[in-house]
Amino acid sequence: MQALRIGAAKQEIHVPTGDYGLLGYGQPNHKALARSTPLYSRVFCFAADDDEAKPLFFAQSEICMVFPELRRAVVERLQARLGRESLESERYMLCSQHTHCGPGGYSHYPFYNFAVPGFRPQIFDAIVDSLVTASLQAWSQREAAQLRFACQAFADDIDVAFNRSLSAYNRNPQVAKFGDHETHKAIDRRMWLLEASSEDGRCIGQINWFGVHPTSISSRLSVLSSDNKGYAAVSLEARLGPGSVAIFAQHFAGDVSPNAQGDTKPDWLRGPTRDEIDNARYNGELQSEQAWKIIQELDATHALGVDTLDAALVNRDLSKVEIDADFADGKSGERTSAPCHGLAFYRGSPVDGPGIREPVVSLVRLLASRANKRLQRERPELLRAQQPKLIVSESGDGVLVGMKSRQFLPSFLDRALAEMQRQDRAGALDELPWVPTVLPLQMLRIGELAIIGFPGEITTVAGQQLQQLCLEALASCGVRHVVISSYANSYSGYCTTWHEYQAQSYEGGHTMFGSRTHDAFRTEYRRLLRECTKPAAERRFESLPEKIFSPETLEKRSVR
Repeated sequence: MQALRIGAAKQEIHVPTGDYGLLGYGQPNHKALARSTPLYSRVFCFAADDDEAKPLFFAQSEICMVFPELRRAVVERLQARLGRESLESERYMLCSQHTHCGPGGYSHYPFYNFAVPGFRPQIFDAIVDSLVTASLQAWSQREAAQLRFACQAFADDIDVAFNRSLSAYNRNPQVAKFGDHETHKAIDRRMWLLEASSEDGRCIGQINWFGVHPTSISSRLSVLSSDNKGYAAVSLEARLGPGSVAIFAQHFAGDVSPNAQGDTKPDWLRGPTRDEIDNARYNGELQSEQAWKIIQELDATHALGVDTLDAALVNRDLSKVEIDADFADGKSGERTSAPCHGLAFYRGSPVDGPGIREPVVSLVRLLASRANKRLQRERPELLRAQQPKLIVSESGDGVLVGMKSRQFLPSFLDRALAEMQRQDRAGALDELPWVPTVLPLQMLRIGELAIIGFPGEITTVAGQQLQQLCLEALASCGVRHVVISSYANSYSGYCTTWHEYQAQSYEGGHTMFGSRTHDAFRTEYRRLLRECTKPAAERRFESLPEKIFSPETLEKRSVR
């Protein structure tokens, strides 16, 4: 077994309060007017004792999403400090914990800045600074350590999470069908936990993976907050002792909410109290208690065998994937398409976050219906890939309800639309796409454990299927455990199963590459992991360059 040196650190993200937007709900009125909690970046560094193997980094920021430019800036700055020979890009995984009360304005892609409004370099730099500082601290604090790994499910009577899209979930032919009073069962209730401790038994920290949206706090509160997972982290760090670091990462969170759905808890709005901050703290404590329970029960049987530290990362264009036939009911020629957002996306999630107002929905539906008739004539392959979605925005091509120019739309109805028109007039939207299409697929391997970096939000059943595929693909090289670490390295919206997509609920409307998006990810991850089972010298990875926007375009999108 490989002797390990492990370090962990956290650093506050120093973003100001002010009259700018938070990222997550897409509401222009949701602003960073006050600070409810600090926001942190947390980082673990895993290295071989003899330093012959390059280290692995697992990092998480208390922000809503990660975009490729954010990760690229962090890695480049770390390589400048540590040297490229000490840090290879594929060995750094960056995730977000997905709070919807984190700062907005740090993406180079314009779609995620319309409601903020605009790209804000000072926010981008603050997030990068926190990650670089925490990573360097984790690197410098490496010490001899051992790892233990375990998994345990929440008891059914613990009100930690609920499926928020039950009708879509029940469309999956292989699942047990649940009623409105059983939404707490239509999720993966397991927490997966990796614990690191020093030779003298002191807890360096832990990373756990459990899928639930940090949406205990709604868009009604204009505060910076780490929400439930942030409260969980602070609570567990206090239990573990001074200097310990606790990362509460996301697993299958796409259709999972902390807010009760259906008839499960008819008196709940966003938790057991009328105070949303108390509800976030309550949910965080449930997650902290579960992690603490697992840690207390760890023993020698949970030791993680580590014979290697390995990593791989490829960039693949998810808008141009031909699906392996065994993922498409035996059909050949099934494909993804350029990214599109549907009406269900713009309407929002019924409990977690409503979208555009109903009067606007009616107008958008009318305009989108006309635009989709045009697509039937001019781009039938796009419409076929996206059916039954009612396409509102062709986000890869900068088209909204069939219009390349947005100047004729009534901007007084929506402030995000007004910002879109301002950027359009400035020429800030000429460079495409509006959202990432070339996405990073990543694997970190710590001996018997493989951490799969997933660049988006994956639903419960889709996540379970991907997890099983990865476990089967890597079993031959000694991998016994696989976790899917979502919101990793980039953001591609949602990933539902084909059956869930047909419901066109919020998650399906936000599954951008069409009904076969999940099958495309499975196709590409299997291709990646098959190469990972080969000796390093024999691996052949196909990878595309990331999109890099010109400085002139970024300046036009910026608000300083």
